[in-house]
Amino acid sequence: MEKLLDKLIAISAKFAQNTVLNIIQGAFMMLMPITMIGGFTALFNGIGIDAYQAFIASTGIKSVLSVIYQWTIGMFGVYVSFLVAYQFARTHKCAKSDIAVALTSLVCFLIVTPYVIPEEPFAANSLPTTWLGASGMFTGIIIAFVVGYIFKFCQKYNIVIKLPEQVPPMVSAQFTSIIPGAISMILFGIINLIFAGTPLGSFHQLIYTVVSAPLNAVGSNIFGCWILMVVLYGLWFCGIHGGMTVGPIIMMLFMQLQMENMAAYQAGLPLPHMFVGDALSYGSGSIPMIIAALLICKSESNKSISRLGFLPALFGVDEPVYFGMPMILNPIFFIPWVLIAPTVSVFGTHLLKLVGLLGYSNATGGQNAANLPFFVGNMMNYGVRGLIWGCVLFAVIVLAYIPFVKAYDKQMLEKEKETVTE
Repeated sequence: MEKLLDKLIAISAKFAQNTVLNIIQGAFMMLMPITMIGGFTALFNGIGIDAYQAFIASTGIKSVLSVIYQWTIGMFGVYVSFLVAYQFARTHKCAKSDIAVALTSLVCFLIVTPYVIPEEPFAANSLPTTWLGASGMFTGIIIAFVVGYIFKFCQKYNIVIKLPEQVPPMVSAQFTSIIPGAISMILFGIINLIFAGTPLGSFHQLIYTVVSAPLNAVGSNIFGCWILMVVLYGLWFCGIHGGMTVGPIIMMLFMQLQMENMAAYQAGLPLPHMFVGDALSYGSGSIPMIIAALLICKSESNKSISRLGFLPALFGVDEPVYFGMPMILNPIFFIPWVLIAPTVSVFGTHLLKLVGLLGYSNATGGQNAANLPFFVGNMMNYGVRGLIWGCVLFAVIVLAYIPFVKAYDKQMLEKEKETVTE
């Protein structure tokens, strides 16, 4: 067991220390306020009740919500290209101005975005918004890293404009960004010219075809999602933060699919993707075990820990029970925590979709309800059906926990009796 734990810790440490994943995760975390606002906007804009839709349309609320959505979720690729480059610059300390690296990445992203230049002065021009949202996310990430490495290379070999020491640092920092910025923009200008003359039409289309589409195909596999969830809770069982390790991978695989479903939902269109790495939530890990313990535990210590841990766990803070019960490295809880709960959630959700009892996820609750009670996220993602079936699946998981909780409670009762006897 100790050897296995050491190997798991070593593997997890490599993932957790992976610079690329940490940069992307940091950028996504900075985007959380934008995605949260956009998610709630999509939710309120897409509620499928005719009377409600007529009301928000007649009062102008719908147009306001649509505008907010377009400039939040609808510009996801733009924001990613900026923030990933910003995180890269901060992580590698590759420029005196982090913002200069981020702005250069943003400009390069726009350079490779198809743009129709008007022939006549003052004629209408066109910048397609297709690639500015989720579809351009992978392009934005790739461009950000390329720009970041160009800045890093130029700094390493002093390929920068040097000014006298008397020049204020703020001014000097901008001048040092001119050469790497120019190299980046010229490079992507040439790339844009090359792909504009091919059947693909743009660099965006190449990235979507070569990178995004295969990743989405992998992400659309329910078995892949199940394995990720088992690994996530398996790491937690070993005392390793599963979310920090597996979270960036899940975001990379499923974010674009979720954003596309969210966009369709707020526009009142059929959701395009049945599987977006989603599942009916049963909380962030410990809440089913806590409910089972509150129902059947007789041990004073178990009852006390369950009562104290209930409210934090309901809002996504599981550590009091993970370490207090404990659940971590407790072999009794391995089967329900690592195997049964993720299996019921992932495959149960998929089965409900296949038989038509649950609709596709609109993804508005994926990131936005992470620290809210599980039934809130289910309601946001799937509507009333999600609320109902989420509670049913939660009850099934609680029932699955009961025999294991009962076995552990029996052990604790015996220890408490021994303590009293002594």
